[in-house]
Amino acid sequence: MKVLHAINTLSAGGAELHLLSLCRYLRREGIEIVVVCLRENVRGSRSLRPDFEKDEIRVINLRADSRYDCRFFSRFARLLREEHPDILHSHLPRADLAAAYGTLVYSPTRWVSSVHGIYSESWSGHWTLPLANHVWRRADVVVAISHAVKEWLIKQQRVPADRLTMIYYGIELERLAEPRVELRKTWGLEGHAVIGSVGRIEHGKGYDCLIQAMPAILNCVPSARLLIAGHDPSGYTRKLRELIDTLGLQEYVRLVGFQNDVASFLHALDVFAFASRSEGFGQVVIEAMAAGKPVVASTIPALTEIVVDGETGFVVKPEDRMGFARAISWLASNAESAKQMGTAGKERVRKCFSIERETAETLWLYRNLMLPCAVSLVG
Repeated sequence: MKVLHAINTLSAGGAELHLLSLCRYLRREGIEIVVVCLRENVRGSRSLRPDFEKDEIRVINLRADSRYDCRFFSRFARLLREEHPDILHSHLPRADLAAAYGTLVYSPTRWVSSVHGIYSESWSGHWTLPLANHVWRRADVVVAISHAVKEWLIKQQRVPADRLTMIYYGIELERLAEPRVELRKTWGLEGHAVIGSVGRIEHGKGYDCLIQAMPAILNCVPSARLLIAGHDPSGYTRKLRELIDTLGLQEYVRLVGFQNDVASFLHALDVFAFASRSEGFGQVVIEAMAAGKPVVASTIPALTEIVVDGETGFVVKPEDRMGFARAISWLASNAESAKQMGTAGKERVRKCFSIERETAETLWLYRNLMLPCAVSLVG
């Protein structure tokens, strides 16, 4: 079986890293994989091309570097005819649009579209949602990455339930088991209670909430330090620095930029905090749990599917900086309980969010799509 995956970029973001892991494991199952990106690089991040090619996964860049460049449609359709995959699997709206056009030209291909987020009014491309809805309804199967995304697609986007299935992200636990380097020592953080968060630097991730929680955390845990990691495609870092300066937290909050070695970053933490305002899933949360860290996260639907309140960490209402301060301070002050929650989180990831489980469910989907009379794929 040959599967062609199409995705917007190859930057080291959540959807792209998820695709890298999935392709690695599909290839181990004997699936021929081709990855097509509309463009390769995003400012402030790095390309995952070397990671794909290290695993002998072929990568094709359509070089649609401008969002206004529509020439990739014809390039993609031509590529689809040349590669003639059994399955086309698209990821993220722009790649979904390319897939919709491509399958008009090359109809023998079965098309799977994965929806990786809940696209709110704050999303820069929210005006394209009516078009995205039309595109998703044309796919043979739409994969939602969480129950929250599935419910959003059915109730708000009116995607037919009989076109939808749900497959959670899976991660490679062994890649997060140990740090490559001891960043606490490198960054002079020994003896401190280290809180951290990772993700694209933007308003929706709630970093401002964590920064505003720091004065209250420092009242309880004077040794606390907050590390915020991630690439910044829009320049939002400037606003966070202004907030840090206004609150006089220059000594206590560090914006450490894009981290290529996420495992080492996570292992440097005592508590992982994620104050996101909207998520389709929350891959960084399961990565933190896989690294054995207790998590404090927002009570938004996708994250409450991951974090078990009081067992693997705590959940707090979005925007509730005092709630985040209390939960983080408690974990930073109760090391043994925090360690137990971290252990419980690691076990939950092993049971529910492994890449082996995701690969098996994806293969089942592909194989049933290839049957002459495919069985129901709703799940």
